Amino acid sequence: MPMAMRKRPDNAPEEMLEASRRQLAQLATACGEEAGLHRPLAEIVGGVITSISEDTDLAQAMSDRETTDILVHLLDENREQVERALERVREGAYGICEGCGHRIPAARLKFQPSATRCVECQSRWDRLNGRTA
Repeated sequence: MPMAMRKRPDNAPEEMLEASRRQLAQLATACGEEAGLHRPLAEIVGGVITSISEDTDLAQAMSDRETTDILVHLLDENREQVERALERVREGAYGICEGCGHRIPAARLKFQPSATRCVECQSRWDRLNGRTA
């Protein structure tokens, strides 16, 4: 096969990433709807707070809502990472580290298909951005 003709990569990573993106978006929407993130808090706890037990209900509702909000945020971050990986697939750069330009090991991509950086570059990025694994 001449050097100018390159084998077209299969669509398996793109199809898998697209399925992950859809699933993460659906999960975030379902969690938000179930927790009532788009409804007023008073509606969730039944209106005006008038007693200690209802104050406890309000505190629990607020805690639950905050936890769900964090979960939805994490799901959205994961979806955004999957979308970045999809862009890399479409650009023909899937499997190439955004940081150092070296090939991302197949074992890493198998474990984390949405990875756009090698482990070393991801660790450095996490440290610089105040994130922990």
